[in-house]
Amino acid sequence: MTTTRGRYSSGEQTRIRLVEAAERLFARRGYDGVTLADIRKAAGQHNSSVIGYYFGTKEGLLLAVFTHRLPSVDSERAALLAEMLAEKGRLSTRDALWAIVKPLAGTIGRNNRYVALLDRLMHSDRFWCDIPGAHPCAGATGRDADLALRTSIGHLPDDIGTQRLDLVYGSILGRLAHYDRRGLPPTRTELTALVDAWEALLLAPVSDETHDARRAS
Repeated sequence: MTTTRGRYSSGEQTRIRLVEAAERLFARRGYDGVTLADIRKAAGQHNSSVIGYYFGTKEGLLLAVFTHRLPSVDSERAALLAEMLAEKGRLSTRDALWAIVKPLAGTIGRNNRYVALLDRLMHSDRFWCDIPGAHPCAGATGRDADLALRTSIGHLPDDIGTQRLDLVYGSILGRLAHYDRRGLPPTRTELTALVDAWEALLLAPVSDETHDARRAS
């Protein structure tokens, strides 16, 4: 069921139906596993040129999904960052993680497959590298949260910090996508336990064995 009825003009309703249908299908089957005809059918559209009319190309439609979803995620993240900074003056590793995770978790269970889509795209090197919207920290405030997270682990060697961040971002999307597929967001207890694990991964001491391996290489 679409969420757009009665709120938009007919043309805008059609556009949003196409965006939300594309999001669902891309999240379920991956970008390359979906055709324009699949999207038109899922959106209840029969005009073969309708996607070209509104979005130009399939990639243009994917970008429209980010344009459709990112503003609300970015807005919630901005409010969360402002609240944390006003209270503490700086962001800890845990604060930055919450600013990244909480707005994404908040999308789950609202006729919204954004997190599952990001998880799918993360496994496609082409989109992970080339489309900024495919990153879990996409958006202006997402970049702020990412920078705060990188700053908080600045004591780590660059290669180790980058490796750990990649692991954490992949885990964030993978675990939230698990809840997305169930259609139920994580409970507060579940989410705090996950943040515990991500924080521990980022802040774990670098072992002597790893130091030795880095020197040897």
